Amino acid sequence: MSIEKPSVDYSIVICTYNPDERLLNRCLTAVINLEKTDITFEVILVDNNSAKPVEQLACVQASINKLKNFCILHVTKQGVGHSRMAAIKKASGNYIVYFDYDNEPQCDYLLELKKLNNQYPEVAACGPGNIWVDFIDGIDRNIESYARTAFQEKHIPRFSFSNIKEWQDIYPFGTGLCTKSSLLREYVEEVNIGKYTMPGRTGNKLIGGEDTQMVLHCLRKGYFAGSSPSLNLKHIIPANRANISYLKRLIYNTSLDYHTCLLQVFPEQKENLETSCMSEAKFSRRSLKKFLRVMFASDQTKIFDFIRFIGINEGLYKAIEKPVPRLVHKIVSFLKLA
Repeated sequence: MSIEKPSVDYSIVICTYNPDERLLNRCLTAVINLEKTDITFEVILVDNNSAKPVEQLACVQASINKLKNFCILHVTKQGVGHSRMAAIKKASGNYIVYFDYDNEPQCDYLLELKKLNNQYPEVAACGPGNIWVDFIDGIDRNIESYARTAFQEKHIPRFSFSNIKEWQDIYPFGTGLCTKSSLLREYVEEVNIGKYTMPGRTGNKLIGGEDTQMVLHCLRKGYFAGSSPSLNLKHIIPANRANISYLKRLIYNTSLDYHTCLLQVFPEQKENLETSCMSEAKFSRRSLKKFLRVMFASDQTKIFDFIRFIGINEGLYKAIEKPVPRLVHKIVSFLKLA
């Protein structure tokens, strides 16, 4: 006879892969300093094949000594999606909270979450309404404003939630996401039968989508998703991500996966997506026109809007299994986005 683990209020999950120790240290220190009055919790640190096992890092050893309910979970199958699914299976919390290792939650994060979860049980996916991006090594001022948006900086004035079956600005990103664990276990079942296929970021590949699908899955089950300004955290970005080359790839890949995420959760939307899809000739013509315009633009951030246009429309083509125009493939290859 199997014995069920006693449940706790929150399972905090932190996924890592070759983490920058400066960032992981700030994340773990923030978790250690979380106010936990009348809250039960556990911390699951996932090591997804890091070259140097994370348990060897000084900040992890310090956390083991300071956090009573702390464990390290080794996941050999590469990808954030696999890490998160393994953590869902391991977790005993009524809710699962995802902090990436570059997240620094404010000390009252769990206290505010508990208030929201108790007051709004119909909101199954909840995230921070205030995210500040901290460019720890600095950033070029010419791209800073666009980079803050790309790295999910947001400031929502009031708790807002919805059940609209397509992405809304108020819906939470994976950063600081808190979700009902029962729904995440259902999500894992859908992955296991092949309904949801988004792998999450793998190594240096930036295509993701699993966190988006988790939120959309909650909507499909009749719940709401939203963000609250009472939840605050910092998103810490080092030099190797605070540059034009990384931003181009990030914007392209996050735009590329959305329609596939949406269609796998809401297959009934296929007809609407097919209707909204522009013709191959129009897609090629508009792509070439925009490409030539941004290549000669004095404002280097114009390229980002163009890349988002390419990513969203190419992603729509792929979601409805329509061949992507050859010209678009050539532009993506030229810009080294894939």
